[in-house]
Amino acid sequence: MSAIEIHELCKRYGSQTVVEGLSLTVERGAIYGLLGPNGSGKTTTLACALGLLRPTSGSSTVLGEPARRIHRLDGRLSVVFDTAIALPGLTARQNLEYLRRVLGHRRGRTNEEVLEAVGLAEMAKKRVRSLSLGQSKRLAIAGALLGEPELLVLDEPLSGLDTMGVRRMLDLFRELRNEGMTLLLSSHRLHEMQTVVTHAGILHGGRIVKDGDLDSLLGRGEGRYRVTVDRAAEARQRIDALQGARVDGEVLGDDGATVLDVRLEAATPVALLNRTLVEAGLEVSSLEARVETLQTVFEGLIDRHGAAEGAA
Repeated sequence: MSAIEIHELCKRYGSQTVVEGLSLTVERGAIYGLLGPNGSGKTTTLACALGLLRPTSGSSTVLGEPARRIHRLDGRLSVVFDTAIALPGLTARQNLEYLRRVLGHRRGRTNEEVLEAVGLAEMAKKRVRSLSLGQSKRLAIAGALLGEPELLVLDEPLSGLDTMGVRRMLDLFRELRNEGMTLLLSSHRLHEMQTVVTHAGILHGGRIVKDGDLDSLLGRGEGRYRVTVDRAAEARQRIDALQGARVDGEVLGDDGATVLDVRLEAATPVALLNRTLVEAGLEVSSLEARVETLQTVFEGLIDRHGAAEGAA
C-alpha cells in the first residue's frame, strides 16, 4: 500500500483552473518532492489530497484511507503548511505541550527531543513572539514530530530558513527517512531538494509535467551531451538513426548556432556520435557533456511546454 495516491485531481475556482488532471503516487519510505515555482499549485494540491479542501473532481487516499476520512488516521499523519500557527504568548516548550495535549499524544518523542531535532533546544523558554520566521517554521516542524507519525507532509519547509537552518532540516529529513518515516515535501527550492529527495514530481501550471525517482529524472545511466552543429535538421536525422542515441531538444546558442541536446545509452560511445556527424559532412563546433540537475530538467521541461503551447 502506498503512502499517498492521487488520481486525476482537479481544482477550479470559477473559470480559473488551479490544478488539472494531476496524478501521483508517494511510496512508503520515500522522500517525495512536489516541486515547482510559486503559484504552480503545490499548496492547493496538498490541501485537496489531504481532504482539507474539496477538489472539483478526482480522488486521493492517504495511508489507505480516502481523503474524506483522514480523521481516522489518528496521529499517523502530521502536516505543516507554510503559514504555521503558534500561540505567540507561550514559550516554544509550552506550545509543544499544548499541542501534545490537544492531539492526545501519549507516546513518541518528547518535547525536548523534537526541539533538539530541529535545533531549537536553546530556544525552549523563548516566547514565540520573539522567534524569527525561520525559528517559527522549525518549531512548527518540531510539533509535527510529536507522537508517532508514519507520514510527514510539509509545505515549503525551507522557507525563511538561513543556510544553517536549511542544512539542519535536510539532515533531519534524511534521519527521519532512515527511521522509516515517509515524507512529502513541497518546495520551489530545487537545488536543496535535489540533495534529499528520492522521488519528485515537477509541477507547472497545475499539472505534473514529469515525475519519477531521482535517477530517472536526472537521466543517470545515460550520457547527456550538447552538440553545436550546422544543418540541424540533417543532424537530427543522423542522430535518430544512430542506435542508442536520440535528440531530446534544441536551443539557439549565444552566437545563433543550433545546439542539440542528445542522450546516449551507456553502450553508445560519444566518439561514435561525433564520427557519425563528421562523416556525414556536418560541421560540429562543440560537443560537451551535460550534467543534469533538477533545475536544468525543470527549465528544459518548461521550455518545451512553452514551445508546444506556442505552436498550438
